[in-house]
Amino acid sequence: MDKQIGVTAIPPESNFIAQFKKIKISGLSLKYYIPFSIIILLAVYTGNLNKDIIGSIAFLLMAGGLFSYLGGVIPIFGSWMGGAILLPLFGGSALVYFGLIPDYVQTNISGLIGSGFVNLFLAAIIIGSILSMDRKVLVSISLRLLPCIIGALAFVFIFLILGSLLTGSTLLEGLFMIGLPNYSGGSSGAIAVVPSIYSPIFHKPAGTFSGQFLVYMNISNLICVIFAGLLHKLGKRYPSLTGNGELLKNVRKNADQPAEEKAKASSDLKKDITKLGTGLFVSVIFIIAGNILQSLIPQLNFIAWAVILVIIVKATGFLDDTLCQSSDYWQGFMVRNFLPFLITGIGIASLDLSQVSSYFTVSNFIIIIFGVIGSVVGSLIVGKLMKFHPIDSMIAVGLNLGNLGGTGAIGVLSTSERMGMMPFATIANRIGGAIMVIVISLLLPYFL
Repeated sequence: MDKQIGVTAIPPESNFIAQFKKIKISGLSLKYYIPFSIIILLAVYTGNLNKDIIGSIAFLLMAGGLFSYLGGVIPIFGSWMGGAILLPLFGGSALVYFGLIPDYVQTNISGLIGSGFVNLFLAAIIIGSILSMDRKVLVSISLRLLPCIIGALAFVFIFLILGSLLTGSTLLEGLFMIGLPNYSGGSSGAIAVVPSIYSPIFHKPAGTFSGQFLVYMNISNLICVIFAGLLHKLGKRYPSLTGNGELLKNVRKNADQPAEEKAKASSDLKKDITKLGTGLFVSVIFIIAGNILQSLIPQLNFIAWAVILVIIVKATGFLDDTLCQSSDYWQGFMVRNFLPFLITGIGIASLDLSQVSSYFTVSNFIIIIFGVIGSVVGSLIVGKLMKFHPIDSMIAVGLNLGNLGGTGAIGVLSTSERMGMMPFATIANRIGGAIMVIVISLLLPYFL
């Protein structure tokens, strides 16, 4: 028998090495991500990072991708608390808090985020989500949302009273100084709208209240994101409780076309990347139209107006299938490529860790979490009456009433893997916020 001489068997690759090679951050394997990151960091700390959109994009793609990957693989934090979203948010904020990035990088990133990139992202998600839906389903859900929003806010009020009694806080403090401002329609409500109501009543400058309310809303936002992760896991364990992103029971998404036609259209669409430009154009047109309407009727934010407009346009069938598909394609591109990027930028530009800690007390936390629980319970009960899937109703309505608005909805829906529900989350936050502002204005004098 012949013998092979001098041939050494190659040991099988260890499982650890195999898994290590599979790691991808920002779409790159580590053999590319690491040297690319070294180049960016070298530029950052030598003062040579481009002081424009190029430098900001490069840094956020690098840092956001890393934070998202690490947050997703940390046990419990990643699987139950939405770590892939929370770590980019708090990681970005920590970079500023601990002085780990130069001031010029922070300034450039804050400029990018403040220039409207968040709105561009929201436009892609909202317009794409609505235009990709079946018309009849869209109309049915929209008509059922208002009762669900009102019911959830009623339970918020009840649970905030319970939280105030439990902590020994007065109703004035628990309701109006801690709890209710979190449901005033996002950060703009906390920073400007509610303080403007309080200023003449308490004879103090509006700015006296803004920082405090924004911190409380950040805490509420964080609780909502964590709850979103828990509800998502619950839905995986009990599939009968969820529609996996569909609010209304007994419907299927995108029912305007047969499934095989939609599959073919999607395949054809991906071969034509110019459709990305079409989807971008369609999304910004609705945002601009919303801005025009806000100038005429300022009681609603331009994002909320854009939602109303696109629902009307979709319900009437004004846009053809190609434009609707292009918007859906543009939405997918933005979500898959820029979500960790955006959330890290928000953390750097908007979340001040020192402020969060300065207003944090156990009693305040209990009252805030009671408010979130009330919102979730109310959306569950009324949502059931509206024939909504329980978990999807709690996420789309309950967890989007008491968060930061656009950026808060991104955190909640991305953590629960339900970005397609962004339009309904936006309606809940904005319409719910408008209702809460009226309630605060009417009731506050009776508690003084």
